[in-house]
Amino acid sequence: MTDPNSSHERQLTDLRRQKRLACLRALRGAGAVSLAELARVTSLSRPTVESILTELIEQGLVRETTAPGDGTRRMGRPARHFEFQAGSGYAVGIDVGVHMITGLICDLGGRVRAAVHRPTDPAVNGAERLRAARQVQAELLARVGVSEQRLAAVVVAVPGITDGERVVLSYPIPDWTGVRLAARFAHGADHPVQLENDINMAALAEHRLGAGELADDMVLIQIGHRIGAAVMLGGTLFRGSRFAAAEIGDLAWTGWGDWETGAVRDEIEAAGGIEAIVQRASGGDEDARAAIGRYARRIAPGVSALAMALDPSVVVIGGGLSPAGALLIDPLRDELERMARAVAIAPLAQSMFGADATAYGALIRALELGSAHLLGSQDDEVPRLQPLDPAATHPAEAATDGATPAEAVPAAGRQRTAATTSTTPPLRIGVVGVGARAPLATSVGASTVPAWVVAVADPDPGAATRARQLFGDAVTVRTDHRDLLADDLDAALVISPDDTHAGIATDLLEAGVAVYLEKPLATSTAEADRVLAAAARTGTRLYVGHNMRHMGVVRLLRELIERGEIGEVKTVWCRHFVGNGGDYYFKDWHADRSRSTGLLLQKAVHDLDVIHWLAASRGRDVVAMGDLQVYGQITDRLDPSAPAGTLMPDWFSYDNWPPLTQTGLNPVVDVEDTSMLLMRMDNGVLASYAQCHFTPDYWRSYTVIGTEGRLENAGDGDGDSVRVWNRRTGYAEYGDHEYTVAGDRSGHDDADRRIVDEFLRWIAHGDPVTSTPLDARDAVAVAAAATESLRSGSRPVRVAAAGADIERHF
Repeated sequence: MTDPNSSHERQLTDLRRQKRLACLRALRGAGAVSLAELARVTSLSRPTVESILTELIEQGLVRETTAPGDGTRRMGRPARHFEFQAGSGYAVGIDVGVHMITGLICDLGGRVRAAVHRPTDPAVNGAERLRAARQVQAELLARVGVSEQRLAAVVVAVPGITDGERVVLSYPIPDWTGVRLAARFAHGADHPVQLENDINMAALAEHRLGAGELADDMVLIQIGHRIGAAVMLGGTLFRGSRFAAAEIGDLAWTGWGDWETGAVRDEIEAAGGIEAIVQRASGGDEDARAAIGRYARRIAPGVSALAMALDPSVVVIGGGLSPAGALLIDPLRDELERMARAVAIAPLAQSMFGADATAYGALIRALELGSAHLLGSQDDEVPRLQPLDPAATHPAEAATDGATPAEAVPAAGRQRTAATTSTTPPLRIGVVGVGARAPLATSVGASTVPAWVVAVADPDPGAATRARQLFGDAVTVRTDHRDLLADDLDAALVISPDDTHAGIATDLLEAGVAVYLEKPLATSTAEADRVLAAAARTGTRLYVGHNMRHMGVVRLLRELIERGEIGEVKTVWCRHFVGNGGDYYFKDWHADRSRSTGLLLQKAVHDLDVIHWLAASRGRDVVAMGDLQVYGQITDRLDPSAPAGTLMPDWFSYDNWPPLTQTGLNPVVDVEDTSMLLMRMDNGVLASYAQCHFTPDYWRSYTVIGTEGRLENAGDGDGDSVRVWNRRTGYAEYGDHEYTVAGDRSGHDDADRRIVDEFLRWIAHGDPVTSTPLDARDAVAVAAAATESLRSGSRPVRVAAAGADIERHF
């Protein structure tokens, strides 16, 4: 028997919910609204509105604010005004692709606040890819400055058939098939997490905000590293009874199946990828234009099948090949009209979002879910998403600081204009120095920005052979970095010995060439300031390669601190066990203080920069001590007259043990092999750093202690962990929480790929960067001051501050 009281209570609850939603609709996106205006717009009584507002304020969804001023003075009590708190919750959309993971975050008002584009190795397994996707979410939250508890909803778009919670089938990521990926991604969180098909989400973005916005019925053809399709009917995604609508690519006659396997894939990979082909075609390359025409004709049967069967208002062409525009659409339309009567084929339109469409669609869906979760809103009550320049290659990142889209895509190093987009030719990159760190420059070819190394400079006689081994026979080899200016470079990577950094970087900056400068910025504070002054004076872009900010362990440490896991940071300790007790730095110029200043600078700048980053400050006062304890006892040295040419990989061996058995040291060995420093930072954080070059292991140990706990890494490579202690205890090896380090299977090389990609995206598109030249200068200044203290009897030294002009510029 039905309880009438229960039914009556449900009716009252529903009525209250409807009134609450009416108030939220009136407030959301409206700015400050007076109590009287809310009562009028909602047709609710003033006491009812006041009661609902009190509830919404307690929930953090609304706040009382001052009236918008118009300059008029009024007598009596001012009217009360209220506004919706868009930042009370956030929605996240993530596109987990095979080659790229893209994430977007917006507030409940629909404003996109940040974006992350993280390249990913197609070979990584499903578990690693899941961890990488969660790291993208963490980075989005860190950029906005909020914790995971503020998330209203997350939508993860994946390649494959999904049912909202589970991956039903995924050929691109086969070990996800059958996995309840939504629950694994949520990891116990309270907010809803939903799984969606990536092509469906791209279609949702184009229908809500893009090329299909005015169409009731739409077909999206997504052409990138693979081909897929999605269908909108009557303004709604048509998924099919088994969530497999439009999955026709496996049918051989469509021409889609061999896109990922066989001749087409091989041709695309040989050309440097889809983006590189588009770049060259847009630049007038006839071979690239012909290739795009062939691709259009190959995929036309599948496109025609969907277009003719469904007769949509429009067929949108999206994905990584879509920036080719008419170069792709015209031959595709010609082939479709050849196959069928022209009147039977729907018009073709170019995507407005390109490769970012999936992430935007996932964000739209997440905003709908989050609004329903926190506010009780329905889909039609969700505010329109406010993307930031969807025509840009990385739209949300391009304007996260409030700049207009045109302002947010600045010039790329030399005379490139603000209109630099994915249709410009590949960047021409030069490399200065083909020594032990030269493999870093091979990451240019793996970047998400089309670019290639066209020339190198190195005076060493063996440089030409090494350069061609690394960059191919077509690379131009020069002996003087100034001669690179004849190669019309967009940017140069300076990875020469440390004592040459300042001179080379200054020459290139003054010539208008954007510079990636390997750390350290310079071997003295004065030289560092000279480089920064040149960059500021010329306005040329300077980027310093502190790649440890891109290592998985450091990013995880930073993420946990930003999440508040240990409260406010008060002290940071770093111990660096260097060189496997071997000979990394004592058989070449590193051992000579006249060239390197010392290993406390050459090696420690990495970790000092990390300490600054973790503590969100910079060193002010230092005291240090150290000595040449072991390597000074070795008398077997290289003949100073012997020809140069060997590099660190040529002589290093684990068999060179113990250290005192080493032979062939540099003729000059006068740098310390043990050193340590203590530092007080501007914000009061105390830090310590110690390094030893004759310990048998090689890794870094970071300890960070805050007001609510301690964290420490156990190892610093992929699969190692960061442990957190939050309870009073005795010795507890694993702490209270343990987090796995992921994404560094190749260690240093993974960080190198990330940092080179960040540099190229910065000069090409104006994307955000993780560090600034001023950060690099601060690390050098602390290391130089510490070296001065070490060599003056551990006298305390105040770190030299940068000049006011430099501070303002950077």
